[in-house]
Amino acid sequence: MGKTAMAVLVWWVCLAAQAAPLRLPAGKGPVAHGGTVTAVAQGALIRYRGWLLAVDGAMSEERPDLLLTSADARHAPQLQLGSTQRPLPLWSAFELIKGSVFLRITALPGPDDTPALLLDFGDADYRIVIPAARIARPAYRLLAQRFPGADLALLRQDGRRVMLPLGSGRAQVFGEEQAVPYRFAKVKKR
Repeated sequence: MGKTAMAVLVWWVCLAAQAAPLRLPAGKGPVAHGGTVTAVAQGALIRYRGWLLAVDGAMSEERPDLLLTSADARHAPQLQLGSTQRPLPLWSAFELIKGSVFLRITALPGPDDTPALLLDFGDADYRIVIPAARIARPAYRLLAQRFPGADLALLRQDGRRVMLPLGSGRAQVFGEEQAVPYRFAKVKKR
């Protein structure tokens, strides 16, 4: 093998290693097949098939796998995994695998051009969009068009995170500090 071919091979392996998803150890307990979202003040706790994500400072009794912080006027959204924190600039994605469940987090432009986070769980299982800025109620119906395939939006409303199921045909917002979490299950995509 020539030097050029070897250099190309090494370059390709390096690129492949960068693109590979980060693997987290699987939990020890049984894995539920569905998920929940619980609104907690300005954030939310998301549980799905062994994952626990804390969004915008939501506190949990358990240690979350991942901390996500929405964008603001000066900073891109942030992702924290253990002690490692990294920004998610617009159009970037970060992929992780825990046990057998895949998670892709993508920073996309939101309705007001502030980055929104799109969480893709599993193989087209469930998609959650988290806009950073408040969205006016008349614009709720546009979220499903702006984020095709998203199943749920976690919106800012009056200083809190509230949940809006997308694709149901009606804009029913709920979850404002409710004691019972919103439950969801795998959604078959066409």
